Amino acid sequence: MSTAAVRRIGVVLAAIALVPWLPRLLATRSEPLVAADALFVFPGDLPARARCAAQLYRRGLAPVVVFSGGRVAPQLEAIGRPVPDAILNAEVARRFGVPAEAIVTLDAGTSTWEDAGVLAGWLRLTGLRSVIAVTSPSHSRRALWTTRLALDPLGARLQLASCGHPYAPEDLWFLEEEPLIRTTNESLKLGLYLVRHLIPTWLGLRPPPEPPEPLQPPPPAPPA
Repeated sequence: MSTAAVRRIGVVLAAIALVPWLPRLLATRSEPLVAADALFVFPGDLPARARCAAQLYRRGLAPVVVFSGGRVAPQLEAIGRPVPDAILNAEVARRFGVPAEAIVTLDAGTSTWEDAGVLAGWLRLTGLRSVIAVTSPSHSRRALWTTRLALDPLGARLQLASCGHPYAPEDLWFLEEEPLIRTTNESLKLGLYLVRHLIPTWLGLRPPPEPPEPLQPPPPAPPA
């Protein structure tokens, strides 16, 4: 067997050995949470993220829960119910105990990059300066790096709540279709974000995330 063939086999075996650990590489380490001005829920992984945000709200970690997401699922389009992600997640949160007056929906953003920009725009409008971003373990590293880029110029304090636990090698998750697809997709997205967004922004070659469209100021408070 040639040296080149041995090297190729070695690369393949190394890749196979790495696969079971991919979820751990995608996830960030969970830190104890302290109270913040708001909870911000990334769209996706319905209903897990909204349910987790409701639990954090009931623990008293923030007085308001913000949902972003302007994407409409093709399944909803097909049945004539074009409800954006932000509204769907807000409805789930209401069913898990978050009152309507504590919910803010920002139906803008169709990617993690845009969602982080939407959050930054909302913080500018409201003057709030601390937030807990809520997402899933496999999305947490990409979400954390992206949101930090958006909030650092504001001097806002960011915490990240990773709801649930990442897949572990002993779970043999890579033998199941759904977790394998989810982990593979997130790995590819993280690689794309590093090349397209994160590294260029870290090097000062592109601006941090911004909302895809101007956000409307919040309505004035009712008179006492």
